[in-house]
Amino acid sequence: MSISLQQRPLVLPVHRTAARRWSLDPVVVAVIAVGISVAGAARPSLWFDEAATISASTRSAAQLWRMVGNIDAVHGLYYLLMRGWYAVFPATEFASRLSSALAVGLAAAGVVVLGRQISTRSVAVTAGLVFAVLPRVTWAGMETRSYALSMAAAVWLTVFCVLTERRGRPWWWLTYALLLAAATLLNVFLLLIVPAHGVAVAMTGSTPRRVRLWAVAAAGATAAVTPFLMFAQSQLFQVRWIAPLGSHTIGEVLEQQYFDHSLPTALAAGAILAAALVCDTWPATGRPGRLLPVLALTWIVVPTATLLAYSELRNPIYYPRYLSFTAPAFALLVGLCVVALGRSRIGVAMVLACFTVAAAPNWLAQRGPYAKENM
Repeated sequence: MSISLQQRPLVLPVHRTAARRWSLDPVVVAVIAVGISVAGAARPSLWFDEAATISASTRSAAQLWRMVGNIDAVHGLYYLLMRGWYAVFPATEFASRLSSALAVGLAAAGVVVLGRQISTRSVAVTAGLVFAVLPRVTWAGMETRSYALSMAAAVWLTVFCVLTERRGRPWWWLTYALLLAAATLLNVFLLLIVPAHGVAVAMTGSTPRRVRLWAVAAAGATAAVTPFLMFAQSQLFQVRWIAPLGSHTIGEVLEQQYFDHSLPTALAAGAILAAALVCDTWPATGRPGRLLPVLALTWIVVPTATLLAYSELRNPIYYPRYLSFTAPAFALLVGLCVVALGRSRIGVAMVLACFTVAAAPNWLAQRGPYAKENM
């Protein structure tokens, strides 16, 4: 009896300390991500798209409703949210972009939480840091548009999907369906994340009943937003400026989609992914094995392929920044490979440092006074 009583104080504080450290990981990474995105955000002048956000979001609710009936229906929910933001903050460069920087922080925290759900703590934190310095993310973090918020919505919806699969209660799936529908109203392309969620449900050893519950929830959300998608399609004239697919598309997919205009960062990420693939170290680092890479690849490939196919068969809609919501998946994939290659804390830190150095010139260029498009 005395031995067991003496052992308990020695064991419990260790678990409490580990839990405390883990609970702080998302917060610390979020603060870092916000700091990276918000630094220098006031320097570039506002450009056309950001001016459109301010113009729409500072209208009355009735005026905004009439506007989205003619144009920008796909941005209506974002404009409504920003209307609340501008009720508190001024429509300046810094204050406007701060909303996106905070959304990046929320997304970075989500990357850490999701990484911990399906992999190890080291992979989760590393992926969060990769996300924080990824050029597409640092661009979205100082852009007064819905891209940063769509990243946060995508990753936290995935977190909720994984959590719901483990709880297995029907009303959780109802909540998932409502959140998926709301996310689609924020960004119509977010509906393309559903196949990735199907992979997550299927690969976690779900019972047939739980798979059916997910399928019903996903189908219900899709049916609910179908009228909105059809209405949004009637406003495709707004993106007639997007060029048809061509040889330039290869560079847009491989470089601009995640690396903005940073070729060094693209090469660094490519080297990390290729090295991990050659060494075949992915399964060794994941808790459920291949779940993370398969989930991440589905999250990346399905939306990208869908937009490319639609652009080829119907109307050009593929544009690199429209896939911003897949950036968390790319960060998770790179984070997994960094941990696999680095092996130790020092090794991981060195690989992360190299990746950050590669991204630094583009980060500086994004914060030049005339960095925005058409400036």
